[in-house]
Parts: sequence; C-alpha cells; structure tokens
Amino acid sequence: MPSPVGHMLAGVAVTWSILPQARTRVATVAAVLAAAPDLDLLLPVQHRTATHSIAAVALVVIVAAAVTREVTPAWRARLAAVCGLAVASHLLLDWLGPDPVFPHGIRMFWPLSDRFFISGWDIFRPTARTAIFSPAVMAHNLAAAAQELLLLGPLVWLLWFVRVKPAARFPAEVPGRHHPPK
Repeated sequence: MPSPVGHMLAGVAVTWSILPQARTRVATVAAVLAAAPDLDLLLPVQHRTATHSIAAVALVVIVAAAVTREVTPAWRARLAAVCGLAVASHLLLDWLGPDPVFPHGIRMFWPLSDRFFISGWDIFRPTARTAIFSPAVMAHNLAAAAQELLLLGPLVWLLWFVRVKPAARFPAEVPGRHHPPK
C-alpha cells in the first residue's frame, strides 16, 4: 500500500484535474482527504475496511456539499467531487499496490460487500507499518515514497504547468473574486 506521500500527490492531481484554477487550500484539503483513510490505523478497527470504501467516498461527498453550501451550485458540485475523488484516489492507489498483510486488499464496496479487492498489478511498493523508526523500515518506506514521487510527481507537475499556470494568466470565474468588466 502506498505511503501518505503518494496519496497526497494523488489528491493534488485530482484537484488540478477538476479545478485547475483552485486555490492552494483546495489542493491542500484534497491532499489531506486523500491520505485520511489510513487514519484507521490509529483506531481499534480493522485497517482497510470502512474508511477504504465507497461508503467513505459517499460520506465525504455529502459532507463537502453541505460544508460548501455558501458557494454557487456549480462550484459546490465541483468541490464535492474533488473531495470525494480525493478519497477515491486512495482506494485506487491501495488497490494498485501489494498488500503483504492478510486479508489482502481493501473492502472497496463495503457495506455492500465484505469481500477484499486487490489488483495484483503491484505498481506501488508496500510500506511497512510496524517498527517504523528502525533503520531498515525507514529505508524501505523512503524507497516507496521516492518511487511514488517518481510516478506521481511528473503528473502533478504537468497538471500544474499545463492547467494551473495558464489559469493564473487567464483567471476563470471564481466565487468571491471581483473581475473588472471586459
């Protein structure tokens, strides 16, 4: 399963794919949401179940839509989509990585199914979750994070360069910003 670095990069990529003109705080929220499903590691629950499911994605979309009710409906839908897809990106990355801990995979369709899903493609290296401060585990997790930077970093850079940079030169309608008449 990928590290928080890979998950956060995916959250930023989601933001800049859907809302290229989004402010940094939107990308930051999406990055945090993309890593958030792993907070279940701090809870006395089984890892990779409810927080790694379509139910979690749906809950985030509903909460995001409620929290952003003050913005225009079109923006509210986009912001809610960014938040939900940021969490969904976590599911995708975990699905694409190996899982050495039984049961293997994630309960992606919980509560509709208790089945665990994993792709078997092993695109991302697994990260260790025990003895994380031992030199061997730190080296292993740093190598995994470096691979994620190599795989996802160019995508984030490309999205920033191609979509965000031009959006800064030609700003679109953003709620709360006043634009001079044309």
